Amino acid sequence: MNTSYSVCSQLKSSERCFRLFEYNAGEFVELFHEHVPNHRISSDEAFQFTRALLIKYSALGDREILQTFVNNRSGNPEKIQLIVGDTEFPEAGVFRRYFNSSPYMAWIDEVTDKSTFRVQSES
Repeated sequence: MNTSYSVCSQLKSSERCFRLFEYNAGEFVELFHEHVPNHRISSDEAFQFTRALLIKYSALGDREILQTFVNNRSGNPEKIQLIVGDTEFPEAGVFRRYFNSSPYMAWIDEVTDKSTFRVQSES
């Protein structure tokens, strides 16, 4: 399903688009928007960067940051589930991974199918 929600008009097929928003008084305010060529950042590094960005804006202390990285096994320190993530296809050919840590929402958009990305249909 293509949601078309807030897809960057500047997105190119050879890059990843990173965005961060804060929900405030019923509106989303953009705090960060940057494009990085795909060959400069792996998918895992893109995820780790987005996680770090949310941690930064969430203003966690040192101990809480550590607790976001421990595994889910029982015991101390207890795991803090900071980031809730999901995926969608906001536009044909575009894959989005998004993460929520209220009141912040961040996502990474990348083109996964160049043959359908922003193809103009003839009407």
